[in-house]
Amino acid sequence: MKRQFVSVGQTQLHVRRAGEGPPVILLHPSPQSGAFSIPMATRLAKNFTAIAVDTPGYGLSDPLPGGYKGPALDDYLSPLVALLDSLGIEKAAFYGNATGAEIAHIFAAAHPERVAVCMLDTAGDVSDEFVDTLTEGYFPDTTPRRDGGHLLTHWDMVRSLNLFAPWQFTKKESRLPVDMPSPDKIQAKLLDYLRAGASYADAYKPAFYTAKHHLISRVTVPATLTRWEAKPDLTEVDDLIAAGLPDNFTVLHAGPTMDERLAASEQYLIDHYLPTATPAPPHPDQIEDGAPRLQKMFIDVDGGQVMVRVCTAGTGRPILGLHDPAGSSNRLVGLLAPYLGKRPIIALDNPGSGESDPLISAQDITTEEYARYAIAALDALGVDEVDVIGRYSGGQVAMEMAAAKPELVKHIVQAGVQIFTDEERGDLLNHYTPSIAPTWDGGHLVTAWAIVRDMGLYWPWYNQTKDGVIHRDANLDPEFLDSRVQDLLKIGNGYQNAYAASFTYPMADKLAALDVPCLLIDWPGAASYDRLEMAKQAAPKCDIADMPEDLGDIPTLLDPFFKS
Repeated sequence: MKRQFVSVGQTQLHVRRAGEGPPVILLHPSPQSGAFSIPMATRLAKNFTAIAVDTPGYGLSDPLPGGYKGPALDDYLSPLVALLDSLGIEKAAFYGNATGAEIAHIFAAAHPERVAVCMLDTAGDVSDEFVDTLTEGYFPDTTPRRDGGHLLTHWDMVRSLNLFAPWQFTKKESRLPVDMPSPDKIQAKLLDYLRAGASYADAYKPAFYTAKHHLISRVTVPATLTRWEAKPDLTEVDDLIAAGLPDNFTVLHAGPTMDERLAASEQYLIDHYLPTATPAPPHPDQIEDGAPRLQKMFIDVDGGQVMVRVCTAGTGRPILGLHDPAGSSNRLVGLLAPYLGKRPIIALDNPGSGESDPLISAQDITTEEYARYAIAALDALGVDEVDVIGRYSGGQVAMEMAAAKPELVKHIVQAGVQIFTDEERGDLLNHYTPSIAPTWDGGHLVTAWAIVRDMGLYWPWYNQTKDGVIHRDANLDPEFLDSRVQDLLKIGNGYQNAYAASFTYPMADKLAALDVPCLLIDWPGAASYDRLEMAKQAAPKCDIADMPEDLGDIPTLLDPFFKS
């Protein structure tokens, strides 16, 4: 499946797309993402264009403009209309699960002219009184906290979904007869909760109150309701059926396996939608060209896709941003923001980092491999020369890009320099990157939070003595730490290899041999500030400078260098 963005006004929606033929829009449960829909989309791709959408505010889709206003799900309807318009689709089949099913039926009722078939999976009829009981305690506050405790709240919710229904109940009659997923699978779902953040309940909670016979019965287009035999509790589905559905509804009785569940809907679409439906047009451009803001897009490279943030507005040579070992392009936004609308900008997620595919196995991560994929991404964009701003190891990647394709890189700015003595290097390799592999109890989340928090307090973070103190204002803002922890969890233990590649990079020799103009900058008082002088001694031709405290002053520092 291809991951792509769709521009909808000033925002972007993220979709996964596969196949050719009539379009089927797949809507997911909350607070998950379109990744949930991959099994169904993969099946449908043989005959249809399957488009698995991230609901606004979930997955990688931008939040609703102006935020969710509620209290119902109506806020999510106009983005779907705009999505169809942007995709050039007049009418589509809609297949929704749980929250996705609730959005599908209210969309079909409000916009029947855009819906060829409305398919509801995990839908039912529930009274408001029962929902009040069901949801009490269901949506705990997950606002990032300084102690990182919100991470364990998320973990408890995701894990407990496999223990009880609803998850916060503990009576024996609520216990689920299912296997506990592996920690890796729990974490995959956890990451969607973290992407949704403290607003994870925006679509999730009202969906419970939208599971109503009188609302579902408003649908006038051809519609289906799946009754899956293996659903732990079929009461709500059976109550909906017993209440009586209009003649335009077909109840799909699916056997106990997941394959049978998906096959029932697939076959209905083949029989009733495929013969007369119009194929979906090709995917439009992912970004609004010339808009003076950072937008996201996925680029096809050898073996998969990488995500970039781009701004095509402005003139002159594009500026490429490259991030640190455990970061993502999100970490570059502040550095690049002063150039928005002035020069074209490209900020890349390394393979396996941020939202890019893990195109490099952990053991094969090298600075050279990162450079190879960065070059491939620029080639795909048709960019033939750049000035580079690299955070820490991003500067090393820039140097390898310059070595591999000399005509591509014209200037390199290294914000923070990774250069070490042999003694420091050995110590860092032994202690800097303990395992953060998912554990059954979620304890790895505590480790990840502590590492990220202490990176701003000590150098190295594990040297928690007075000699390790960083004498600079510490950024312990929980939202900031949470975003960094998310980046760390996305790369997982691959961060060990990413840092090892940076620590072992022969920085002094590479700087000395560099033919591209290079400016080394850092914040006074930062743990790495003294590395500027080490680098200058290794490569006297490189310039060094202090990073301005106000990032808005970055162009004042960098523009004369870029013009040199």
